Amino acid sequence: MMSGHYSFTSCFAPFIESMITEKRNAGFQYEHAEWILHKFDEFCNQEQVETPVITQELAGKWGTLRKTETKVTLAGRISVLRQLSLYMQAYGIKCYIPRNFTRKSNRSAYVLSIEEIQSLFLEIDSYQPTINAEVFHRLALEYRILFRVLFCCGLRVSEARKLRLDTVDLENGVLKIYQSKGSNDRLVYLPDDLRQLCCEYLKIMTVKYKIKSEWFFPASDPAKVLQVASVGKRFHRAWEQTPYAREGALQPTVHSLRHTFVVLRMNEWMKSGVKLDNMMPYLSKYLGHSSPDDTFYYYHQVEEAFSIIKQKDQSASFVIPEVADEK
Repeated sequence: MMSGHYSFTSCFAPFIESMITEKRNAGFQYEHAEWILHKFDEFCNQEQVETPVITQELAGKWGTLRKTETKVTLAGRISVLRQLSLYMQAYGIKCYIPRNFTRKSNRSAYVLSIEEIQSLFLEIDSYQPTINAEVFHRLALEYRILFRVLFCCGLRVSEARKLRLDTVDLENGVLKIYQSKGSNDRLVYLPDDLRQLCCEYLKIMTVKYKIKSEWFFPASDPAKVLQVASVGKRFHRAWEQTPYAREGALQPTVHSLRHTFVVLRMNEWMKSGVKLDNMMPYLSKYLGHSSPDDTFYYYHQVEEAFSIIKQKDQSASFVIPEVADEK
């Protein structure tokens, strides 16, 4: 049986074909997922699976981490199999629903809404230190810029806080990220309004506060860089002041700004009718992922966070697991 670019020949072929057709009729490109399903189809033929039922044993074999892949890539493969299991369940075929094969936090990823982002930055910008000392006012300024860089550029926390002056090209609006996770050096471009804000920030740091440091975001001791714990503490302090903070409810982390950047970018592409499959290699390189498969992890796992998907597929109700922390 043929579907798009691939031929499906296993006992699951009719269900795979039908699910792909339904997804595309609903407006999804589903090209990368089709490739994963093609690999699953080949896998089932190799395992000589004759009965079209996804068992725990079969899911376990498929969910084994391969030598050439990351845990994030594995999570993407498992997510597609989960979709197939749920699809077959809807047709009365009792299938095992794969869940946690990788060691990830049990917390769900938090993707902030536009209203939450606005409220968060209102608190960040309005914060006034309780101790009226120059160093604390200077740090308050730094955090206003740091959190904007995280949100507007989708950087990892460690990448943003460890920016050096010689890696920040404000004339051309370019951040040079060296020795990031996976040893993927890359260039990240600043939005022009953020570039201008960074120029003003640097002027204040050098003229008003007389800071001479190799770091773009120096700690209270200018010779040192901001610590990740300090960044997290300041983020949570601001979040707790918003009307969206509820005791006992799921709370965002600093890394949620990166999640939100990715989801909003994908959502805009989908609303504009841009094929995610075509954009993933570029977004993957921009984010510093080792491969587009790692970036597709977001696509598979945060489906219900996309407003455009909610409009097209009201039945989508996937749990959103946490992307492994990148500190």
